[in-house]
Amino acid sequence: MSDGESEFVVLRVRDGELVEQGSWVYAWVGPDGAVVYVGATGLDPRTRVWLHIHDDDPDVGRMRARFERLADTPLDVLAMRVPEGVSRADVRDVVGARLGEEGVLGGNAATDHLQLALDPSPEAMELAERFVARLRSDRSLRRR
Repeated sequence: MSDGESEFVVLRVRDGELVEQGSWVYAWVGPDGAVVYVGATGLDPRTRVWLHIHDDDPDVGRMRARFERLADTPLDVLAMRVPEGVSRADVRDVVGARLGEEGVLGGNAATDHLQLALDPSPEAMELAERFVARLRSDRSLRRR
């Protein structure tokens, strides 16, 4: 278990549906350190990654549908919780733009879902900068 990760998880089901708790931004990183996908989700990132890999619907299983080398490319996913009240889509889009500016997006990165964040909040900007800084500094994500 990693630091801060609990041994137990409580999943809440209300009105017959799983109530996901949390909001996340995540990036798929290839073996060369290039980011191939940036996403945002209200699901636990482990659930979202599983869906990206296994769901036949290309809008759900996006990595399966868009990343041709999925079966033979080692990938890591870095995820960060987005606090309530901050738009995870804005954080995702700012992260995507910043990674593009820094030349960290891979040439085969799926970016068609990203949008220009016209007026992201200061909180979204700060979170995006923290995410990019963590990605930049995490040596385990930059295997060469």
